[in-house]
Amino acid sequence: MFIIAGIMAFLIAGGCFIGCLVAVIRQYQNRKGSLSTSGEVVGLEKRIFNPGSAGVYCPTVEFTTANGAMVRFESSFGTMPASNKVGDHVKVFYRPEKPDAAEIDSGITRWFVPGCLFLFSMGSCFFSALFLGLFIVYSNTP
Repeated sequence: MFIIAGIMAFLIAGGCFIGCLVAVIRQYQNRKGSLSTSGEVVGLEKRIFNPGSAGVYCPTVEFTTANGAMVRFESSFGTMPASNKVGDHVKVFYRPEKPDAAEIDSGITRWFVPGCLFLFSMGSCFFSALFLGLFIVYSNTP
Protein backbone atom coordinates (compact mmCIF):
# COMPACT_ATOMS: atom_id res chain seq x y z
CA MET A 1 0.00 0.00 0.00
CA PHE A 2 2.83 2.43 0.88
CA ILE A 3 4.58 1.80 -2.45
CA ILE A 4 1.43 2.70 -4.41
CA ALA A 5 0.88 5.87 -2.35
CA GLY A 6 4.55 6.81 -2.80
CA ILE A 7 4.42 6.34 -6.55
CA MET A 8 1.14 8.29 -6.81
CA ALA A 9 2.56 11.16 -4.75
CA PHE A 10 5.67 11.15 -6.95
CA LEU A 11 3.55 11.33 -10.11
CA ILE A 12 1.50 14.19 -8.64
CA ALA A 13 4.73 15.99 -7.73
CA GLY A 14 6.03 15.57 -11.28
CA GLY A 15 2.79 16.82 -12.80
CA CYS A 16 2.70 19.87 -10.52
CA PHE A 17 6.33 20.66 -11.26
CA ILE A 18 5.75 20.43 -15.02
CA GLY A 19 2.67 22.65 -14.60
CA CYS A 20 4.80 25.15 -12.69
CA LEU A 21 7.37 25.23 -15.50
CA VAL A 22 4.65 25.64 -18.13
CA ALA A 23 3.09 28.52 -16.16
CA VAL A 24 6.46 30.30 -15.85
CA ILE A 25 7.21 29.84 -19.57
CA ARG A 26 3.75 31.09 -20.60
CA GLN A 27 4.10 34.08 -18.33
CA TYR A 28 7.49 34.88 -19.84
CA GLN A 29 6.08 34.58 -23.38
CA ASN A 30 3.08 36.77 -22.53
CA ARG A 31 5.25 39.46 -21.02
CA LYS A 32 7.88 39.34 -23.76
CA GLY A 33 5.70 41.24 -26.22
CA SER A 34 3.88 43.32 -23.60
CA LEU A 35 4.09 47.01 -22.88
CA SER A 36 3.90 48.54 -19.44
CA THR A 37 2.12 51.69 -18.35
CA SER A 38 0.40 53.23 -15.36
CA GLY A 39 -3.31 52.86 -14.75
CA GLU A 40 -5.83 54.05 -12.19
CA VAL A 41 -8.23 51.89 -10.19
CA VAL A 42 -11.70 53.25 -10.97
CA GLY A 43 -13.81 50.60 -9.26
CA LEU A 44 -13.90 47.41 -7.24
CA GLU A 45 -16.14 44.57 -8.40
CA LYS A 46 -17.08 41.90 -5.88
CA ARG A 47 -17.01 38.38 -7.30
CA ILE A 48 -18.53 35.45 -5.47
CA PHE A 49 -17.33 32.12 -6.86
CA ASN A 50 -18.99 29.80 -4.33
CA PRO A 51 -22.40 30.40 -2.76
CA GLY A 52 -21.97 31.26 0.89
CA SER A 53 -18.39 32.53 0.49
CA ALA A 54 -17.40 36.11 1.17
CA GLY A 55 -16.01 36.53 -2.37
CA VAL A 56 -13.12 38.68 -3.56
CA TYR A 57 -12.75 42.24 -4.83
CA CYS A 58 -11.37 42.58 -8.36
CA PRO A 59 -10.16 46.06 -9.32
CA THR A 60 -11.42 47.77 -12.46
CA VAL A 61 -8.58 49.75 -14.02
CA GLU A 62 -8.36 52.44 -16.72
CA PHE A 63 -5.18 53.19 -18.62
CA THR A 64 -4.04 54.84 -21.84
CA THR A 65 -2.20 52.77 -24.45
CA ALA A 66 0.91 53.91 -26.28
CA ASN A 67 -1.24 55.03 -29.25
CA GLY A 68 -3.53 57.10 -26.99
CA ALA A 69 -6.55 54.79 -26.69
CA MET A 70 -8.32 54.69 -23.30
CA VAL A 71 -8.86 51.12 -22.09
CA ARG A 72 -10.86 49.85 -19.12
CA PHE A 73 -10.54 46.28 -17.81
CA GLU A 74 -11.43 44.24 -14.76
CA SER A 75 -8.52 42.34 -13.25
CA SER A 76 -8.88 38.58 -13.14
CA PHE A 77 -7.17 38.52 -9.73
CA GLY A 78 -9.06 39.56 -6.65
CA THR A 79 -8.39 39.63 -2.93
CA MET A 80 -10.37 39.79 0.29
CA PRO A 81 -10.04 42.38 1.68
CA ALA A 82 -9.46 44.49 -1.41
CA SER A 83 -5.76 45.13 -2.01
CA ASN A 84 -6.45 48.35 -3.95
CA LYS A 85 -8.66 51.37 -3.40
CA VAL A 86 -10.43 53.50 -5.97
CA GLY A 87 -7.97 56.16 -7.06
CA ASP A 88 -4.84 54.00 -6.58
CA HIS A 89 -2.29 54.11 -9.37
CA VAL A 90 -1.10 50.67 -10.47
CA LYS A 91 1.37 49.33 -13.00
CA VAL A 92 -0.37 47.64 -15.94
CA PHE A 93 1.01 45.38 -18.65
CA TYR A 94 -0.79 44.76 -21.94
CA ARG A 95 -0.17 43.39 -25.39
CA PRO A 96 -0.50 46.11 -28.06
CA GLU A 97 -2.75 43.89 -30.21
CA LYS A 98 -5.11 43.07 -27.28
CA PRO A 99 -5.05 45.96 -24.80
CA ASP A 100 -8.42 44.94 -23.31
CA ALA A 101 -6.75 41.71 -22.04
CA ALA A 102 -4.45 43.76 -19.78
CA GLU A 103 -3.55 42.82 -16.22
CA ILE A 104 -2.20 44.58 -13.17
CA ASP A 105 1.53 43.99 -12.85
CA SER A 106 1.94 42.67 -9.31
CA GLY A 107 3.53 39.79 -7.49
CA ILE A 108 0.23 37.94 -7.13
CA THR A 109 -0.51 38.07 -10.86
CA ARG A 110 3.01 36.93 -11.67
CA TRP A 111 3.72 34.27 -9.08
CA PHE A 112 0.45 32.95 -7.60
CA VAL A 113 -0.13 30.05 -10.01
CA PRO A 114 3.53 28.98 -10.41
CA GLY A 115 4.07 29.38 -6.66
CA CYS A 116 1.09 27.22 -5.73
CA LEU A 117 2.10 24.53 -8.21
CA PHE A 118 5.67 24.56 -6.88
CA LEU A 119 4.46 24.24 -3.29
CA PHE A 120 2.13 21.37 -4.23
CA SER A 121 5.04 19.71 -6.00
CA MET A 122 7.30 20.01 -2.96
CA GLY A 123 4.54 18.76 -0.65
CA SER A 124 3.94 15.76 -2.90
CA CYS A 125 7.70 15.04 -2.96
CA PHE A 126 7.67 15.03 0.83
CA PHE A 127 4.76 12.58 0.97
CA SER A 128 6.33 10.43 -1.72
CA ALA A 129 9.55 10.16 0.30
CA LEU A 130 7.54 9.52 3.47
CA PHE A 131 5.48 6.72 1.91
CA LEU A 132 8.47 5.11 0.25
CA GLY A 133 10.39 5.32 3.55
CA LEU A 134 7.49 3.64 5.36
CA PHE A 135 7.43 0.96 2.67
CA ILE A 136 11.13 0.26 3.23
CA VAL A 137 10.75 0.19 7.03
CA TYR A 138 7.72 -2.11 6.99
CA SER A 139 9.04 -4.38 4.25
CA ASN A 140 12.19 -5.10 6.35
CA THR A 141 10.14 -5.90 9.46
CA PRO A 142 9.90 -9.68 10.16
